[in-house]
Amino acid sequence: MSMAETPVQRAHAAAEAAARRLLRHACDYAALHATARPLFLKTLRRPGSKPVLVRVDWPGVLRVFDPDTGECLARSEVGNVSRLEAGFVPGADAAAD
Repeated sequence: MSMAETPVQRAHAAAEAAARRLLRHACDYAALHATARPLFLKTLRRPGSKPVLVRVDWPGVLRVFDPDTGECLARSEVGNVSRLEAGFVPGADAAAD
């Protein structure tokens, strides 16, 4: 047996539904206007390490390249920039990048 929804619960559900719609529309808008240009592109220089090129592209894929060879050294899952893409092999498909 479920209790009747209160006005506060209905308001919360309506606000959540509106936020979902807004996010969906914004995502569609961003996808329509995304370009081949990266969202972020910068050289990372760490002491004692070779510099690497860090690039973030729509829809939220972070890739790390060797700036000398163009080899893709790491690629994230879509939308999860801190997680390595499943099955990624460094340099295996550099032509696709």
